[in-house]
Amino acid sequence: MFFSVKKTSAILLLMALLAAVAIFASCGQSDDVAASPSDIISKSQENIIPVDVSMSDTEMTIGICTVHGISAKGGDKIVWSSSDNSIAVIDSEGQITGTGLGECDVTAENEFGKKAVCHVTVKKTAFITIDDGPLKYCGEILRKLNKLDVKATFFVVKTSNIAMVKQMHEDGHCVGLHTYSHKFSVCYRSEYSYFSDLEKLKDVIEEYTGERTNILRFPGGTSNTVMDRRGMRRMVSGLDDLGYRAFDWTASALDATGAPITYEQAAGYALGSCIHDVDIILMHDKMTTAKAIEIIVDRLSSAGYVFDTLDHYANWSYRVNTWYERSVGTEKIPCTDVSLNEMSMQMAVGEKNNLTVKMTPDDSTDYVRFVSDDPSVVSVTLEGEITGMRVGSTTIRAIASSGQEADCRVTVNYS
Repeated sequence: MFFSVKKTSAILLLMALLAAVAIFASCGQSDDVAASPSDIISKSQENIIPVDVSMSDTEMTIGICTVHGISAKGGDKIVWSSSDNSIAVIDSEGQITGTGLGECDVTAENEFGKKAVCHVTVKKTAFITIDDGPLKYCGEILRKLNKLDVKATFFVVKTSNIAMVKQMHEDGHCVGLHTYSHKFSVCYRSEYSYFSDLEKLKDVIEEYTGERTNILRFPGGTSNTVMDRRGMRRMVSGLDDLGYRAFDWTASALDATGAPITYEQAAGYALGSCIHDVDIILMHDKMTTAKAIEIIVDRLSSAGYVFDTLDHYANWSYRVNTWYERSVGTEKIPCTDVSLNEMSMQMAVGEKNNLTVKMTPDDSTDYVRFVSDDPSVVSVTLEGEITGMRVGSTTIRAIASSGQEADCRVTVNYS
């Protein structure tokens, strides 16, 4: 009995000593070695397996001045970057904009430091645009485009074949607005008449495509001579507020002048003005168009162009071979006056000459485009090189983005 009591007392004493040691150790632990919240989080993160990043594309070829999207999966937060913003920039939503010719890499990185890369090649861009359809040749034009795997932009009017816009849309082409009536006397009667006519066409296109387009081309372009000049300027300057994007052209197949031409001639006229990093080619729903497109695609592809639709056109502008972004927050210096080195000019058929423009102030951020009232008489490039096409007279206009304008009257003779 005595032995048992002693044994029990010894065990209790040992337990008390162990408890005292534990308490002493706990009390002696300093604050700087205590487990912090970050240590706890760090310990919990040890059980998280880092997620790899995958991208929808590992290689992409786009045109300069176009926007295309790319997506990535993996992780809760993807950070995008470009190895060379002078070639391509990418925003936080994965929208890539071609800003210069060349190649670069676009990278998606998640919160674990895992990365995926897409190699981006940026080439010159050609936009094939077809006005005044859909007419009886539209089906053949669509078949040819599909065979070539090229997408185009159709500026349509209300015709008996208007239901074909559904096929245009399903084939991946861009459906743009021209006019509902295509009667200049109706749509250009006033600004109200034009936009009322346009809204009717938007309703029809939505009926067949399920979408409301905001891409448009004014009949005759923004330099047409039907609408009075002031009214046209007001309409153009108010497009942004109305949500529209209007496009003229830099090259034309001259297939709507009334003079009969072959498809080889139509292709030659268009290709003769495709000298820019970005070219918008004007064609019409004509018999010659389908065959001319085949030549144009072959030649421009060999020259390093890619083809795209105008709904991918970025919010960039072309001026003196220099790109600059016209975005909210970019400081703009509007042009107050524009003048040309010549107010009138005589030239021969086949002769070339140059018009140069001066803007006031000199540091204006406006861009200037040149247009010809009659390209079948005198053609003009974006930089102002003019060519006498046939005998006659027409006006070449230099139009600043702020609406300022200077004109040169050109007369073409046989010699």
